[in-house]
Amino acid sequence: MNTSRVFEFGIIGDDLTSAADGAGAFATYGQVARICRGRAPSRDALIVAVDCGSRAVGEPEAVRRVSDSTLLLKSKHILYKTVDSTLRGHVKAELAACLQVSGRKTLVFGPAFPAAGRTTVAGIQLVDGIPVAESSYGSDPVHPARHSSLAELVPDSATDVIILNASTQDELDAKVAALPEPQNILWAGSPGMAMALASRFALSSDVPVTLPRVKGGFLIVVGSANKRSHCQANAVAQHPDVTVLCAPRERRAEPKVLLWALAEQSIEVLRTRRIGVVIATGGDTMEAILDRLGVGEFEILHEIAPGFPLGRALLDNGSELLIAMKAGGFGDDQVLVRAVTRLRATSAVAHSS
Repeated sequence: MNTSRVFEFGIIGDDLTSAADGAGAFATYGQVARICRGRAPSRDALIVAVDCGSRAVGEPEAVRRVSDSTLLLKSKHILYKTVDSTLRGHVKAELAACLQVSGRKTLVFGPAFPAAGRTTVAGIQLVDGIPVAESSYGSDPVHPARHSSLAELVPDSATDVIILNASTQDELDAKVAALPEPQNILWAGSPGMAMALASRFALSSDVPVTLPRVKGGFLIVVGSANKRSHCQANAVAQHPDVTVLCAPRERRAEPKVLLWALAEQSIEVLRTRRIGVVIATGGDTMEAILDRLGVGEFEILHEIAPGFPLGRALLDNGSELLIAMKAGGFGDDQVLVRAVTRLRATSAVAHSS
């Protein structure tokens, strides 16, 4: 149910994927959001998401970054702190920092993302029915999941806490819609929570959402070590006009070194080939590429699928580049194939019109 009141949204993401996911849910309703990488937006917008990049740093630095971003966005009507649906990162410390700086009275903690098989049952976060710390995410070589119980991640300073159990998106939507005084709440969750908030608060647009024209080929960059990400890359690699770059699944070097090398390869492809879309798996992957391109801010235009936002970045030379990103383990083996097919079909229509 959408409201007729106009709300401003502040989204605090611990990595680029989560910041874009949070904003992407609102694109479904025709609203463009601005994504800022650790800085204030160059111009204000109804929906502003700040990527703190906090998951990839130590806890003290993560707390500082989240505190700074919360201070920047605390005046927004609705404040939403992203949490990885597999509970990776400095979840407890970041929620504590966000609560303290924002002054919000209530923490609503609901990281379920049923569309991706992440559900919350009796306060335990599950991935395809398995407690997350016991799943493959528990042995992630970069950001392992250490906890399955949400209660273990609730800050000690939080005095009014609501944990949302949800096995379906409809269930999560209904629970979010039923909570009173939304402006006094720090909302904390994953793309499922973003979808529920957008469903409750976003203004529907009568203007149909149209995908932008793709001006060139596709570059797929897989920085995730997740097995599913590599299966997705293999499935799309045979399609024409698609270049695929993958980091090795066996991590024999520091993650930052691997990402730097992958970003360098990506920039070389962009220099030597006509690329219209860059799709990256893993927020760190797209972060590294945007660092090399000098992009500090961009727009989210649409969601290719839930948790798979599409954006547009303006480069220093004045040209535009479409960028899309998703979490490493999200989606079935054909998710990248469907994304490329859909965007290519839109381009074909644009060329013929």
